[in-house]
Amino acid sequence: MGVIEAPRGVLFHDYEFDEQGKCVSANLVIPTAQDLANLDADIRRIVPQLADQTKEQITRQLEMLVRAYDPCISCATHMLTVEFS
Repeated sequence: MGVIEAPRGVLFHDYEFDEQGKCVSANLVIPTAQDLANLDADIRRIVPQLADQTKEQITRQLEMLVRAYDPCISCATHMLTVEFS
């Protein structure tokens, strides 16, 4: 079991090995997973403030927010779809 400071936050990791030294299980709690609830709350908070902007502007602002939490998932933010209901 270990805990280490990673560039995006704290990384928790836990491994189990058998008698031959082979890893039989691993559990990693990465910073991205730890930040998701706060990121979701911030997105919900900011969206009403962006309502008067264009779709492109809203997308850009939300992508910037995601990158502020975790620059390692910036590629995934390009999959963000802004829809108006």
